[in-house]
Amino acid sequence: MSRWPGALVLVGLCGVGAAALAYFTSPSGLISHRAPDAVARPAAPIRVPMFVDPALVRRTPRFRFTFDPPEALAELRAEEHLDRVVAGQPGDLERAVALMKWVRGQWEPGIPSPYPPINARVILADIRRKFTGGFCAQYNYVLAQGLQSFGIPARYVSVKDHEVIEARLPDLGRWICLDPLYATWYKDEAGRPLSVLEIHRRQREGKPVLLADAHRVPDLAAHLQSFAWFAVWLKNDHMTAPLNFADLERYKGYFVHDEADARRLPPGILSTSEPADLYPD
Repeated sequence: MSRWPGALVLVGLCGVGAAALAYFTSPSGLISHRAPDAVARPAAPIRVPMFVDPALVRRTPRFRFTFDPPEALAELRAEEHLDRVVAGQPGDLERAVALMKWVRGQWEPGIPSPYPPINARVILADIRRKFTGGFCAQYNYVLAQGLQSFGIPARYVSVKDHEVIEARLPDLGRWICLDPLYATWYKDEAGRPLSVLEIHRRQREGKPVLLADAHRVPDLAAHLQSFAWFAVWLKNDHMTAPLNFADLERYKGYFVHDEADARRLPPGILSTSEPADLYPD
């Protein structure tokens, strides 16, 4: 039997392979038919035209924040008579501060052991019966859910060795930082309430950050250093979608200044250097 058919098949396969290689390695995606003596020209640089003035570009947030709806917290609002707490206050900031001071007055700081779930009703009940204690995080959970019971978006923010919250107050139209452990909020020299990002920036720039009430803060300068870094919680709906404590880190967005900062975070941690990701319009 002749060996030629097998050899022809082998030659054919080699030819197909060479053609495929030429196709996928050719700059144009096709087999080049350039004459052997043609002179190769360097590829022209790719130019991407900017059709919009960069000053007019608005960043689209890449993170989505979730909150508990008021109806999920209706029992908390009714049982704790929160409408009475905020009654008579002239604006959203005053109502939020009144609620914050009420939360701070419910117990003195202690050790949360066993650690209660992120449920304001359970936290209040367990601390009141001396089953556990609570520190900055527990004050935050109660305050954030209290604000959300009135339909005010409130989210948890982790700073260095401390926890605070931010509330987006309707009559201000922006996020402000509330610190229920110390029953205070933060402002600039003109009295304007500050967000965590604004506190962070002012600290880096050496600008003053004032506290509305600093009498519980033992060392103000040291305390403000807590804002050297921060992470905003994306998930703030712990009544309608409870989460195990060990999973909380997956739902934080860290603010970083550059890639070097991002590389210092553990693998899998969300981070951004774009304020619009954490502070959407």
